[in-house]
Amino acid sequence: MARFPLERKQRSALDDSARIASFMAAAMTADIASFDLFDTLVQRAVWRPHDLFALLAATLPDQAGPWFAAERGRAEAAARRASGITEITLAAIYAELARTAPQGLDLTSIMDREIALEIEGIAADPGIAAAFRALVAAGRRVIIVSDMYLPRHAIETMIERAGIDGYARLYLSSETGRTKASGAVWDEIRADFGLTAEARIVHLGDHPEADGAVARRCGVTPSLVSPPERRLPANRYQPSGHALADLPHALLRRALAAQQHVGQAGDPYWLTLAYLVVAPAAIGMAGLIHSRVRAECRRPFFLARDGLVFQKAYETAWRTEAAPPSHYVWSSRRCLNLAAITTLDASDLDFLCSGVSDLTIAEYLQRAALDPAESAVAAAMHRHGVHGQTAVNDAPSRAALRAIFTDLADPITARAGIERRDLLAHLDQIGLFDGKALVVDLGWHGSLQRSLIRLGTIARGTAPDITGVYLGTTARRARDIEAEGFLFSDSAPQSVVAATVGRSYEVLELLFSAPESGISHVACRDGVPYPVRLEQAEEAPRLAIAALIHDAVTDVAHAMRPYLRQEHIAMLRDLACTRLAGLLTAPDRTDAARFAAIPHAEGFGALSYRPIVPPSGRSLFAAAGAARTAFWPAGYLARLDPGSRFAVRLINRLHRRITAPA
Repeated sequence: MARFPLERKQRSALDDSARIASFMAAAMTADIASFDLFDTLVQRAVWRPHDLFALLAATLPDQAGPWFAAERGRAEAAARRASGITEITLAAIYAELARTAPQGLDLTSIMDREIALEIEGIAADPGIAAAFRALVAAGRRVIIVSDMYLPRHAIETMIERAGIDGYARLYLSSETGRTKASGAVWDEIRADFGLTAEARIVHLGDHPEADGAVARRCGVTPSLVSPPERRLPANRYQPSGHALADLPHALLRRALAAQQHVGQAGDPYWLTLAYLVVAPAAIGMAGLIHSRVRAECRRPFFLARDGLVFQKAYETAWRTEAAPPSHYVWSSRRCLNLAAITTLDASDLDFLCSGVSDLTIAEYLQRAALDPAESAVAAAMHRHGVHGQTAVNDAPSRAALRAIFTDLADPITARAGIERRDLLAHLDQIGLFDGKALVVDLGWHGSLQRSLIRLGTIARGTAPDITGVYLGTTARRARDIEAEGFLFSDSAPQSVVAATVGRSYEVLELLFSAPESGISHVACRDGVPYPVRLEQAEEAPRLAIAALIHDAVTDVAHAMRPYLRQEHIAMLRDLACTRLAGLLTAPDRTDAARFAAIPHAEGFGALSYRPIVPPSGRSLFAAAGAARTAFWPAGYLARLDPGSRFAVRLINRLHRRITAPA
C-alpha cells in the first residue's frame, strides 16, 4: 500500500496558511470580505455531509431508521430536480419524504433532530475564524455566504455556537434561492450594499467551482483553501464508507486544524494513529466490556496502566447510569505479582527472573526490593560466584540468579507480605473481591488476573469470581482463569496474532499506555492507600504520546456515543485489526523514525530502556543483529535502504539455519 511522508501534509497546511494570509491582505483594501461557511469558516463532525443522515437514521426507532437511511438522499435529489436552478429548503426535502414515509411517523421531530445534529456537530476552523475576527476587529465589512438548505435560525445558531460574530450580513440560498453555484448571489450582494461593478469583493472558500471559478466569472476575487478531504496526512488508514467508522477522520481533521493554529509541531503523526487506529480499537474493546457487564452483572475494574484508555472509552462511549461504576486499579506486573508471593514457587521464580535485556544481578535484585549491599543478599551472591555487576546474559548467570532468589526466599516473602497488606487495603477500598468482577487490561497471558485471584483467596479464604477481558490473549494464557480477547483469544485467529503482537508487543503497549508513570507498589499513609510510582526521565516521550492518544480516544468516544449499537463492536474490531496490521506489518521510514525516538522498558521495574526501533548498525552484520533483537523488527528494517534490507534478511535467514536445533 502506498504511504506518503508527513512532510506532504505539512506543505499542504503551509499552502492553506499562505492562501489565508493572501486573502487577508486583499481583504484589508477590498469593499467586501466574504467567507464561505461550511468546510471553510466552520467544520462538521462528519467525514461526508451525507454521513449525518446515516447517523441520524441510527437514532430512529424500529423501521424508521432503515427507511430514513434509504430515502433521505433520494428525497433531496428529487426536491432539487423539481426546483430547477434555485436552491431548495429543508422543508421541501421533508415534504418529499412525506410521500413515502411510514404511516404515523412524526417527520417534524425527525427534521428537528436533523437540524439539532447539524448544530451539535459544528466547530469553527481555528485559523480561518481567527482571520475572520481580525478583519472584523479592523473594521472591515465582512459577510458570510452559504449555499445551504437549512433555515436561517439553524445557521445563526451554528455561527453563534462557533463563536463567530460581527459579520455585516448572512446570505443563505435557502432564503433567496440565489446561490454561489449559479453566481446569482453576487448580484444580490452588490445591490444590497450599493456597490458598482468595479467595487472589489474578495471571497474565501473551498469549492473549486462555486467558490472559485464561478465567483471569478462574477467579478469576485476568490481564494481557495484545501477541500476537506485533503486536510489529512496522506496515510494508509483510508475512510471505509461507513458513516460511524469514518467519524474519526472528521474529528482528526478538526484536531489537526487546532494543532496547526497554535503552531504545535510533530503532532500530526501521533494524532493520526490516535484517531484512526487506537480509538476504533479502544471503543470496540469497550463495547465488548459493556456487553459482558450487562450480560453477567459484573463490575468492571481497569488495571493500570494499559487499562486506563479502555476505561475512558467505556465510560465515555458505552456506560449507562444503570450500569455499576467502574474502578481503576493501581497495579503493575511488579505490584501484583510480587504481592501475591507467599512461598517462593517455580512460577514466582520465573517472574522474578523474567526479561531478555542484559540486566545485572544487582538490577534484578533491586526490582524485587532487595538491597545488593545488605549482608544476607551479598552472602547469597558470593555463594553462587557472582557479584552485583555480573550481567545476566547466559545460562550460568541465569542459573545463579535463580539460586540467589531461592536462597533469599524469606526476605522476599517478608517484603511481599508488607506490600500485600497495603495493596489489599486498596483492593478492599474499591471492592474488587465483593462480588463478580471483570478485570480489563491490554493482555497477553493473564498473569495479573491470576495474581488478583491469589490475592483474593489470601484475603477472603475463597477464590474470588474474576473474569478477564483483554485486547488479546495468546496461546500462553493461563488456562486456570476465565478470560477472552477482543482482537484475538488464545492466539486465534492466528492471522491477527501474526500481524499484530507477532510483529511487536511493544508497539501495542505504547499505543495503549497511560499518561502516567508506572507503579512499583501500593503503600499506605495514615491508613490511606496510594500508588508508589516509578518516576523515570526516559518515560517523558511515552507520557506525552499517551496524553495525546487518551484525549483523542475520549473525543471519538464522545462523538460516537449517540450512535453506537451492539452490532458495531464487530465492525470496530475488524477496523482495528486491519489498521493495526497495516502499521505493524508494513511500516515506512516515517513510522520507523517516530518510534525510534521512544524508549521502552523491558520486563518490569523500569530499570532497562531500549528504543523501540534501534539505530542502524554500522555494518550489515551489526544491522542483522539489531534486526533480530529489536522490539519491532519490521520497524527497524524500514530504516534501511532496500539493498541493506535485502542483505540483512539474507544474513538472518542463514543465521536461523545455523542456529536451529538439529
